[in-house]
Amino acid sequence: MTQPNPTPPAATAEDRALDALVGIIQSAASPAAQEAQLLLLRRLALQGDVIPSRVKPPLNVTEAAGWYNLLDDLGQRTTMLEVLGSVLGVAGPASALPTTPGSHLLTFTALTNDRPAGAAGPTAPSTVPVRSDLVAGLQTALAAVHQVGAVLPLWASPTLVPLTDSTDPLEACGRQLRVLPTAALADPTTDSIVLGREVGGVSTDYDLFARPDPANPATAALTELELEGAVLAAGSTTPMTVNLGLIRLLPLRAVLAAAGWNTTPVGALPTGPADLGWTRMVNISGLLPGVSRLGDELDLVRYPGEVDGTPFAAKVDWIWNGTAFAAPGA
Repeated sequence: MTQPNPTPPAATAEDRALDALVGIIQSAASPAAQEAQLLLLRRLALQGDVIPSRVKPPLNVTEAAGWYNLLDDLGQRTTMLEVLGSVLGVAGPASALPTTPGSHLLTFTALTNDRPAGAAGPTAPSTVPVRSDLVAGLQTALAAVHQVGAVLPLWASPTLVPLTDSTDPLEACGRQLRVLPTAALADPTTDSIVLGREVGGVSTDYDLFARPDPANPATAALTELELEGAVLAAGSTTPMTVNLGLIRLLPLRAVLAAAGWNTTPVGALPTGPADLGWTRMVNISGLLPGVSRLGDELDLVRYPGEVDGTPFAAKVDWIWNGTAFAAPGA
């Protein structure tokens, strides 16, 4: 004989309040409510008692201290707290959880990219991610380039680069972009970007220039110089130079520096498509020598805990010395 379903017990005031709170979170559509939903799901997935702990209880205090010291030496501070919570059978700290996108202080803006002329055009990304606090300066530089009918096509990884031993700290902080490599080195007589130097000039280094529109009246104000431009044939490792004669090109280094972005002239021509030192643009505005700390810069664009367990965990206290981040006292 089938038994009727038992009558559920009357809900307490606490139960009703909890149900109401859950209902609000489920139905609300504001960004704050959506962040709360994701946080609850993360805590359930990562901190709830869903999977039994794989850490056996320590035999004594010495063994527990050994785990603690080992993880501390490896820079695994987040893991250390999680292990401690697992041993005690309690939820780990909320700070150990990854946060939602946009919860760090700075975001990245998809800036519409310039497209070079010729065969390099299809290789240019439509947009370039630029750190939000650096967008205004870059837009100022682009306006100066566009004033003479030139373009400045850029390239950057669509996501922040991984934190490895070889990662440049400025790139890790979102302070680096690159001039689109394919916009130069094909034919300096027509390329949108020219890697060149003045013939008989004081400097023997190669610098970046943008090709203006000869029909643009503002081009006439540019200084006419005798320049030579670099060429690197496809598949070749032997760069060459072509004498461009007297020509008016826009020197990019001065234009970019006025807007907070720096390029560095190179003494040697690139020997292949992977040799990209000449394309590098960095922004060091706001970095104070002896004051600015690498860890603080990383916190602006990286999620909490993202640095832990990477080679940068040992570099968070590095200080900006005017040209680079370096260990204190180095």
